Amino acid sequence: MVLRYRANPRAWISGVLWLLGAAAFAQVGIGVAPPRFELVLPPGATTTETVVVFSRNTPDQRIDVALVDWLNGIDGVLRVLSPGTAPYSAAGWLQTSVDPFTLERDGAHTVRFTVTVPEAAVEGSYWTGLAFTTEPRPVEREGLTALMRTRAVAVVYVTIQGTERPAAEITGVAVQEVPEKGRFVVVDVVNRGNVYLRLNGELRFVDAAGEVVWRGPLPERVLLRDGVARYTLPVPEGLPEDVVLAAVEILPKGPAGSYGGPTLYGEVSWP
Repeated sequence: MVLRYRANPRAWISGVLWLLGAAAFAQVGIGVAPPRFELVLPPGATTTETVVVFSRNTPDQRIDVALVDWLNGIDGVLRVLSPGTAPYSAAGWLQTSVDPFTLERDGAHTVRFTVTVPEAAVEGSYWTGLAFTTEPRPVEREGLTALMRTRAVAVVYVTIQGTERPAAEITGVAVQEVPEKGRFVVVDVVNRGNVYLRLNGELRFVDAAGEVVWRGPLPERVLLRDGVARYTLPVPEGLPEDVVLAAVEILPKGPAGSYGGPTLYGEVSWP
């Protein structure tokens, strides 16, 4: 049995290498569709998937293909690593052609890859990525010349069917004052289970009568197994003076939208 989940049919994930310095470039580069694969497979199973690499506003260019590992930092920043170096790497489970190919201007190129889960006793979630990187090319902007490379990464999650044990908890909620930036509600969430989780929820402010006077959604975060996520949420302006509590509620979801454990709740007294 194979379960697949697709979201955001097109997403841009870009990285640039500057040699002489230049301003940022918008709507230029390459992307992948879909941006992520969420696979639930039993031990020994094999599946073949397809990712499309597309370009926008760029000339014909050579694309280098590589398998990579990656981790989410506590602040949500993606760190790309060499394959086989992440604690729960699935890089060795993927087979694909790593031959370079030419991507035409505003064109698309299809890449197929095969995932084979080992028969050995593995459990929980593993992940890797397919990275597509352009060759360096000179770009001129405001009198400066730079060599720019763009990298798009298709993220691949593999969860071993029947071994899922979701378990996350909020380990701290605090209010911090940052000079010249204002106040923030800081929330730390740790994953003690063996599968990755997607976190969604909201921040609330409650008054002395127990009424919610302000609420706002949290940005979605991916929390890897053994990982920690930190939300640094700006306090909105114009809160009533009788606010007594800041509270956060998070609903975790497991692989491919499955059950991710109970709702998480944390609160802190308002200064």
